Amino acid sequence: MKIRRFFASDSEELPIKKRLVHKVVASALLTAVMAIGTSFYAIKHRHAAPDEATVAGARAVEPIAEIPARGLSRQRDDFAKALDILASAADANPHLADYYKRVSKRVEGHPTRAESASGVQAMKVRRDPPVDPDKMVADVPMPVPQLPGGSTLPGTSPVAANDGPAASDEDDSVQANANDIASPLTVGDMTFGMNPAIEHWVSYYTTSKTGRQTMTIGITRSSAFLEMARQEFRRAGVPEDLVWLAHVESVWNPRAVSPAAAGGIWQFIPKTAKEYGMTVESGNDERADPMKQTRVAAAYLRDLYTLFGDWALAMAAYNSGEPRVMEAVVKNGRANFWELYNKQLLPKETCDYVPKILAVIEVASRADSYGFTTGASETTAGR
Repeated sequence: MKIRRFFASDSEELPIKKRLVHKVVASALLTAVMAIGTSFYAIKHRHAAPDEATVAGARAVEPIAEIPARGLSRQRDDFAKALDILASAADANPHLADYYKRVSKRVEGHPTRAESASGVQAMKVRRDPPVDPDKMVADVPMPVPQLPGGSTLPGTSPVAANDGPAASDEDDSVQANANDIASPLTVGDMTFGMNPAIEHWVSYYTTSKTGRQTMTIGITRSSAFLEMARQEFRRAGVPEDLVWLAHVESVWNPRAVSPAAAGGIWQFIPKTAKEYGMTVESGNDERADPMKQTRVAAAYLRDLYTLFGDWALAMAAYNSGEPRVMEAVVKNGRANFWELYNKQLLPKETCDYVPKILAVIEVASRADSYGFTTGASETTAGR
């Protein structure tokens, strides 16, 4: 029987009972069609949640294009050596000459634009004000479309009342995959493009036995330090998601010690720790204090970013030292970490170090999607 027959005008020749049946069936079909359309619209917009990993009340909005005025927090020999290396090469290369001008301005405490050649950028994060419980209004569940006879439309299910409001059109500009679940492990204040180097380490941390075990341990341990580290990085003007550098350094182990005598979560060697005001003595090593060392790590990363103007190069310098990274920039003729990577102008450890950190941020931002449990107990942290 064709559906259009139900919408035809009543015929005087049809019995009254048959006309009533036609009206009832036509009304039911119209109701079902309207409900289906409403449901699909609601489902589409409800699933359009921002892609970038967020914590409660935080949402990345746009890249930070300018480095604020602040200068370096310390006078260090390695900073001076790096500046001398760049200055000596600036006259022979116009790209380096322009770069040197911006570096000099930043070091002197003037704002400049952020370097963007490496493609790793910090994002502005909008934090919504705390919700007043007295002003909260309960969400009303969306109606579930019903076919005639009371059966639910195939492929749909009731929408829970606490799923939250649909995403606004404003949020669409920062989406990449609407099916990703926001992770409590990241804020979403760093953006970078994926490439084979990063994807290699994402695969390592998610598919290999050793990598998954390391990632699981790191997520578990991080629960004891994550909020504190975020606060310190935020206070220093460093992207909060960069706290996952600690995973690559020590797997969040405050008692970790390297063969080079680097210690703590952030693996400072004694020289750097002392230059940033920490006590490093037998029986009194402040590198074992997670709070103090995290504060120093945030200050050091801020200084490295002030010097290089690029987060990828700042990470590389954290691992390899400022003079070595600046030498590589000068040999390359441009401040672009991925060009240094492709030309192997840095030690292999440093070439792997930066994509490892970015891979860990990527995995942490979608931990549930990769099969990791994010609700780790603090009682197991630090093992």
